[in-house]
Amino acid sequence: MEELGRNKKIIISEIDGVITNGERPEDEMGHVLYKTYQSKDFSAINELKKNFKFVFLSDDNHINYNMCKRRNIPFYWGKNEGEKYDRLIEILRRYGCTPDETIYIGSKINDRKCCRIIPISFCPGDAGHYLKEICWAEFITQGGKGILVELLYLLRNTKKGVE
Repeated sequence: MEELGRNKKIIISEIDGVITNGERPEDEMGHVLYKTYQSKDFSAINELKKNFKFVFLSDDNHINYNMCKRRNIPFYWGKNEGEKYDRLIEILRRYGCTPDETIYIGSKINDRKCCRIIPISFCPGDAGHYLKEICWAEFITQGGKGILVELLYLLRNTKKGVE
């Protein structure tokens, strides 16, 4: 964990399964009714933004997009694994970062390609083995239970992390 925060410039994270538990109640027409976000993670984002750029990359552009817009958090959308990878490359170019300067948090099967190219990638403790075997590390915390709070703790408590 010593190198976790060293030379990192940006944190890119999925939303569903990270700051939500991944559940999506739908009506009979398939419209997502609401999502429950972990409010502690928004406080952690504010702290993380003091030392890093912070961006969400999600495969749901409806409720998540509106939440990010209200909270002034950059949001990118990729509806599948290939599009998420393309958006990741776009984000890195836009912010002038390399994969080695990035922390990525994925939670879904369509995050595999992104987790493979970012050396420091994480997933929630309740992610499937399809992601755990690819990521650099997994959080103890499960999705929607304070993952970004745990990341902030890890960064603050490593030798080269956030002061």
